[in-house]
Amino acid sequence: MKTIHLSIFASALFFTLTAEKCDKNPSAAMDPMTALTGTQWNLSSLAGEAIKLPEGVKTPFLLLGKDNELSGFGGCNNLMGSMKLEGTSLTFPRLASTKMFCEKAQPTENAFMSALRTTNSYSLDGNMLKLLDKEKELATLIKQ
Repeated sequence: MKTIHLSIFASALFFTLTAEKCDKNPSAAMDPMTALTGTQWNLSSLAGEAIKLPEGVKTPFLLLGKDNELSGFGGCNNLMGSMKLEGTSLTFPRLASTKMFCEKAQPTENAFMSALRTTNSYSLDGNMLKLLDKEKELATLIKQ
C-alpha cells in the first residue's frame, strides 16, 4: 500500500515540477503600467536604424514613472514631461527638455524628441519597447 502512495506522490511531483506555463511571455500577462514603469529604457534605434553616437556621448534613455511622469536624457539635454497610457495607446504630452546645444549629439536628440512627440502606441516584447505611430516604428528602446 505504501508503494502505491509513494508512486502516486512521485508521479504527481514529477508532473508538477516539469509542467510548462501556457504563457511564455511574462510581460504579456503583466499590467502595461507595471511592465513599462520603474526602469530605464535605453534608446537603441530610430526609425529602424541603429543609433550612432559620437564618442563620449551618453546613450539617450527614458525613465517612465508609475505617477505618469517621464524623465530621461536625449543625448545632450535632460528630458521631462508626462506619459499617457491607455491599453496599447501611449503618448508623451507636455514633453520638454533643457536647452543646451551639443553639435555632435543634436541630430540624434532631435530625432528622438520627434519620435517621442509622434508616438501614439507601443509594442512590448520582453525587454524591447517599440514606440509606434500606428504601426510605423519610430524608436526602439531596450530595458536596462
